[in-house]
Amino acid sequence: MKNKFVILGLWILAIYCLKEFDLLSLDMNDLTEFISGHAKYAMLLFLALWAARLLFFIPGVTLMFLGGICFDPIISILLSMGGLFLSETLVYIFSRRFASKKTIQFLERKYPDLKTLLEAYNYKFLALGMICPVAPTDVICFLSAAVGLKYKAYIITVLISNIPLLILSSFVVINFSESFAGIALIIVSFIFVTILTVRIWNSMKRNFS
Repeated sequence: MKNKFVILGLWILAIYCLKEFDLLSLDMNDLTEFISGHAKYAMLLFLALWAARLLFFIPGVTLMFLGGICFDPIISILLSMGGLFLSETLVYIFSRRFASKKTIQFLERKYPDLKTLLEAYNYKFLALGMICPVAPTDVICFLSAAVGLKYKAYIITVLISNIPLLILSSFVVINFSESFAGIALIIVSFIFVTILTVRIWNSMKRNFS
């Protein structure tokens, strides 16, 4: 938890510094105008952010909402789907080919239930981890490869499980971002999904134990 706050603080500091030195504009009209005039480059940059997000500790959900703000809904969904495919494929490849036993053991100690639940429930638990807003999704994807889940079913599960969030980030945010009721709806939706998925998660743990 402390690491997450540190990372968040560093991102806020970086954005503040870029804004102060006029290297970043937070004006939506400027952003929309830039993307309209450089659509291809903006799309490529967006996909590059997805590919590099693990190095810079950028949560996937952040890029989904960024896509919903910057692009048309359908384009946003397609780009985020492509980015998700790319980044989680890289996680899978790294886990299968380059991760050491010490890395896997470290993750097992830090998240003691994840590998056990993945071995017990396989793709069902992978899907649950993708849907749960507070779950360490990249760690779950990493360990999914470590326990031997097949890539084809793995990536299909990841993509399908993220469709509701992709739709929310691409359609709801752009339509309700300036409405208090819309913002409240988004927050309530996240809280509801979090409570529901955490209850299912705990139920799986109890059934297995």
